[in-house]
Amino acid sequence: MAVTQLKDGRWICYYRVPCGDPRKSRIKKEYFGRGPEAEKAARKRHDELGLKKRRPARGSRGPKFSALAYSYADNKNFSRNSKDLLSTRLRSSILPHLGNFSGIQIKFQDLDNYVKKRRRDRVKDSTISRELTDIKAILNWSVARQLLEFNPVRDYKKPAENNALIIPPNTEEISKILKHASPHLVRAIMLSYYLGLRPGAVELLRITWSEILWESQSILIKSADKGGPKNRLVPIHDDFLPILTKWHAEDKKRGYLIHFHGQPIKSIKKAWRGALRRAKIKRRLRPYDLRHWFITKALEEGADLKALSEIVGSRPETIMKHYQHVTSEVHRKTVAKIPGLPPIFEKK
Repeated sequence: MAVTQLKDGRWICYYRVPCGDPRKSRIKKEYFGRGPEAEKAARKRHDELGLKKRRPARGSRGPKFSALAYSYADNKNFSRNSKDLLSTRLRSSILPHLGNFSGIQIKFQDLDNYVKKRRRDRVKDSTISRELTDIKAILNWSVARQLLEFNPVRDYKKPAENNALIIPPNTEEISKILKHASPHLVRAIMLSYYLGLRPGAVELLRITWSEILWESQSILIKSADKGGPKNRLVPIHDDFLPILTKWHAEDKKRGYLIHFHGQPIKSIKKAWRGALRRAKIKRRLRPYDLRHWFITKALEEGADLKALSEIVGSRPETIMKHYQHVTSEVHRKTVAKIPGLPPIFEKK
């Protein structure tokens, strides 16, 4: 008889079958789960049974973009970190704007409106471009899985990304920021400064006191899933050790190193922006630039590339790629250290 979706999200194909009394029949229901793939399977079963197609309900124009997005996130082969980041972008930005749209009916104008809204929220074009990449990837995947006939915004042009090189903060700027930073931000800045951590929820914000190895004067870091080691030991800088000891005494063995009145911190972006504003630093700086500062300084001081990669949790080739301007100069200085030969004169 028909294919329909129940209130709990499950798709069913239901039809009449004969029962004991030839004058009567009963309704049989076949269940196919939730999501666009379940809808596809239900409709396929409907066609296999040769059932008469019912007139589609008004406004029914295929799966919603939210259903396609969740199916994409569940079935696409992602690393755990990439999946978490995608889920955050979907939940916080993309689905509140496009989730209720039918996937097949998203238009260029809808994406134009999305870009305008994100720009009004003062979001960088590089971030918007990343989100549009997600939207197009979801629709392309849906076409490949035969959940949509085509991607209606396949040829939509994304805003150009701003790939301008951001100069890492110098020690004077870091000192200014520290003077205007809240206590939990002070800890985040100093940990990033001395350890070169990724300043997010995966590495920096989940360090606990149990991961401080006082005897070996090192910190056990659970790395973000970026292709490097899952865990790494980072030595504690001599100047940082007494500061860390003082924090330990203040916290009385409380769980997280970075906390707000004992509660874990999910992000330092808002506190960072406030500190920059109060320090009257107007140029673009991100918490991640503290990690750039650490790596840049280590390379300039002639750090061993393999050792540095183990400390910061990145592959040597990744460091070579992103810090080519620094490593090239380090290589030049390395070659310059080779002693020259005494002058050789041609025989007359």
